[in-house]
Amino acid sequence: MKKALVLIFALIVGLALTNPGEEDFRNHVRERQGIAGSLGMAAAELLGGGIQRENFGVASRFYLGGDGLLPRQDLAWGFAGKIWEIKE
Repeated sequence: MKKALVLIFALIVGLALTNPGEEDFRNHVRERQGIAGSLGMAAAELLGGGIQRENFGVASRFYLGGDGLLPRQDLAWGFAGKIWEIKE
């Protein structure tokens, strides 16, 4: 029983340490979309809101807008060091 609890605790700590942040998401957008993605992020910052992150400890949700002129739009989830884009 103790071994299982230690293993679960180690897994949760590992996931928390590899939880991607905003900078990781920005790098992901730059890699996938190049200069167009960088310009899009800059334009979103100017309009207010920009890229934001909801942190759930072991996972993160990245979204755009919601506070200014732009309506909230969920963009991606981050989990275990990877980023998965949300397709609508």
